[in-house]
Amino acid sequence: MSPKTVVIYDRLSRLFAEEAPDHRIAACRAYAEQRGWKVVHVATDTNVSGASKLEDRPGMREVLSWLPRVDYVLAAKLDRYARSVLEFQRLLDAAKSTHSTVVTADGVVSPENASIIINVLAAFAEYERDMITARITDSKKHFKARGNHLGGLAPYGYAVTGPTNDKRWVIDEAAAAVVRDCADKLINHGATLTGLARELNEREVLPPADHARQRDGRKLRGNKWHLTTLRDVLYTPALRGWLVQAVPGKKRSAVTNQPVLDTEGNPVSAGPEILDGETWAAVRAIIDGKSKGRGAERTGKALLLHVALCSECDGPMYRQRRAVNGKDYSTYVCRNGVGKRGIHRPNVITAPMLDDLVTADYLKRFGRIALKRWAEPDGSAVLQLSEVTAQIERLAGNLAQLDPNGTAARMVITQLTALEKRQAELRTEADHAEGRWVDAGGTVADEWKRRTDEGRRGLLEDLGAVVVVRPATPGAPKRFDPSRVAVDYEGPAWFRNDPAAGELMAIAQVEAA
Repeated sequence: MSPKTVVIYDRLSRLFAEEAPDHRIAACRAYAEQRGWKVVHVATDTNVSGASKLEDRPGMREVLSWLPRVDYVLAAKLDRYARSVLEFQRLLDAAKSTHSTVVTADGVVSPENASIIINVLAAFAEYERDMITARITDSKKHFKARGNHLGGLAPYGYAVTGPTNDKRWVIDEAAAAVVRDCADKLINHGATLTGLARELNEREVLPPADHARQRDGRKLRGNKWHLTTLRDVLYTPALRGWLVQAVPGKKRSAVTNQPVLDTEGNPVSAGPEILDGETWAAVRAIIDGKSKGRGAERTGKALLLHVALCSECDGPMYRQRRAVNGKDYSTYVCRNGVGKRGIHRPNVITAPMLDDLVTADYLKRFGRIALKRWAEPDGSAVLQLSEVTAQIERLAGNLAQLDPNGTAARMVITQLTALEKRQAELRTEADHAEGRWVDAGGTVADEWKRRTDEGRRGLLEDLGAVVVVRPATPGAPKRFDPSRVAVDYEGPAWFRNDPAAGELMAIAQVEAA
């Protein structure tokens, strides 16, 4: 009979000579030897708080990835695992889902009493979780009603002032002037968000995060303005001085956030307004109008952005959208060959035909290949497995109390079926101790059909696509010439990292040609 296996874990908040982990690890090894256990791995965390999340600790991630393959996890004392009841309970749940046991070398938690200790800690964890949730919820409701700042950075254009329990927004004049200037140029001078973002970068105006860092005397990160950054700054209801919150069921975003309303349905004010109602409404209308292009649904950015390159300067080709009578006359253009500042001859090519050429070539070469994704063994699968297992247990308990023929029971059964499928997937993922490429489901061609142009561009980049476009020959007919285009691929990342598979792919490409 093979011996039981164990992984040893130790954690230090700070590393001092007198607190070196050697003696605790030695105690764990002695405990394991006394029990006849085989130590298969030792994981340590240094300068890591016991209150930090399990997945935020490198050593603990190693432990989590080992859980499906060991019988025990061993630490010198209970506080080495965590100083948070909730985090320790998460570890216990993860161990339970993989049929392993958490123990300590000082005997407080042993294989004989582990189940009792776990039940007691679970009760404390549930109580602490409920108390924390209730306290935070009540506190947020109270401060929201008063229009107080709830933490984090203030919206761009504002700074935070006031005592801890009564923080409010005040106008940051430097940032507010940027907001007002951009709003004026959008409304009155025909400016675009892209052009304004470029202008702000040329003027070396700091974007929101770096502006706040400079104001607070912190080190700058060298960030730049982007179209989406400026859009979010100008679109948010916070410019009216209103406290904002995320829409339930949607990701928190300046585009989707809504004002916090009082009991009478009015926006709660957290500070003075930067833009008046009329100006702010006009800015939002312009942004909303531009976001849909010329009356047609946008499918994302250009398919070949950062994929199509100019042969003259190796620079990117940008798509210029143009439609006449419903027909697409868009082109890809190299900016380095345009106007007085051009450094080489013009390089322009018809966009729809180039997109079609690259799409056909790409799908011919790679369409039948199974799509892969990289699975990293960071222990997250084990944590997810414990959470899914807990959901299954709760739903199964509820199902026993329902009418087997009722609607509620059928809904619970549907949820259970989906959760059990996910549980099986997570068990498979947790059983791997090393990172690996896994089947993403379907072929490259299947995924291509599902994605928009922006997502398809990601597929092209993932498979190492490079499209080089040469300028047209002077005097040549003005029609699409495929000979100007050279399409090449480095191949999928899962082939690039596997020479044998790469050779097979090269053979398949020759046969398909």
